[in-house]
Amino acid sequence: MRSPDSYWLETGPGWAGNGAALPRRTGVCVLGAGVMGSALAYWLARAGLRPLVLERNPGPAMGSSGRNAGRLIQGGNAQHALAIEEFGHAEALAIYRATLVNRDLVREVAARERLEATRFPTAELDLTACRDEALELERTAEALRADGMAADWLDLPAARGVFGTDLPDTLLGGLYRPDQDSVHPVAYVRGMAAAAARGGAEFACGITVTSVEPASGGGWLVTTDAGRVAADQVVVALNAWTPRLLPELAPVITPVRGQVVQTAPVPFRIPQWGLDRGLLYGGQARDGSLLIGGLRNTVPGRDEGIDPPEDGNTPAFSPDLADRLADALPALLPRATGVPVVRAWSGVMAFTPDRCPLVGAWPGVDGLWVLAAFNGSGMPYSQVMPEQLAERIRGGRGDGIPSVFDPARFL
Repeated sequence: MRSPDSYWLETGPGWAGNGAALPRRTGVCVLGAGVMGSALAYWLARAGLRPLVLERNPGPAMGSSGRNAGRLIQGGNAQHALAIEEFGHAEALAIYRATLVNRDLVREVAARERLEATRFPTAELDLTACRDEALELERTAEALRADGMAADWLDLPAARGVFGTDLPDTLLGGLYRPDQDSVHPVAYVRGMAAAAARGGAEFACGITVTSVEPASGGGWLVTTDAGRVAADQVVVALNAWTPRLLPELAPVITPVRGQVVQTAPVPFRIPQWGLDRGLLYGGQARDGSLLIGGLRNTVPGRDEGIDPPEDGNTPAFSPDLADRLADALPALLPRATGVPVVRAWSGVMAFTPDRCPLVGAWPGVDGLWVLAAFNGSGMPYSQVMPEQLAERIRGGRGDGIPSVFDPARFL
């Protein structure tokens, strides 16, 4: 059942890029051409800069950004009511609003850069069979509505009505949020990278960065297997691989393996969904195939704290976990019974202790930035965090980055 690559990498556009040679000097050097690095290059190029993007793979989105489920759900990792309890109302609202701004920016960029085919509208339904979680979801619906957001708690009959197909009687209902998006992540990221290159960004792929050090005359020295680059500013956007260059973050970033299975296309449409506080989740590709991922909690010690591969993009694959995901699908969607699983793949996520990403300046130094550790929710921040960090790099305020994302909280 395992495939050599994800569905997105198999069906996404190729990458020719601009094949930049390694220059001796650059203003801004972005490390990593995943969704964050490519989007950052896009926004920097739109501001008139010519960032240099270094990527060890032959093209963008070949790591985690090309192996996820393409979900652009709002709200980050915590339900809004729980985020209010943990971070306070103002900060929780800043987190949620950031993902709403992200949704609008995705649509804006898709329209401007002719990437509409990479995006399609959907909804989100967070389901539960647990009374405690149901109360959390009901409170979240109330908190979101109080803050002017579109959200409703639906009992099981109402949830069945919006889901598009039957749901089992074991469920109690779900939190429904309309007006969401999904993307083809490889087409989305490579489309942005191509737009960034048209705007003046340079992509040097097939180059591995081995160290980032302060330069004696100011700025930074980036050492690679193809030579050295002097940069005024450096942005490390390597997600789970970030501690390889910034070892101080090794205690902060926990690499986690994620796995996804895909079925053959089905004749019905469903929204994006989550179950068991997001430990099981899924959605649907444009071609009608179903996607299901998660269940890492069923293999304690094997999926969390893995060692990201040195020269690869995906950790060792678990056929056993893929079988569990395949079995979980018809248990949730009776109409999926007998639908064959045609593909399965794995990738690496990066989790922090407070489940918030690292976005901002490295404390105490000038010109070093971090854009990493998105806790399995990179796509919901894929425009807004790069756009706001680009503003800070250019000397602006970048107020759209929630303060709880500041790397200084751990450093």
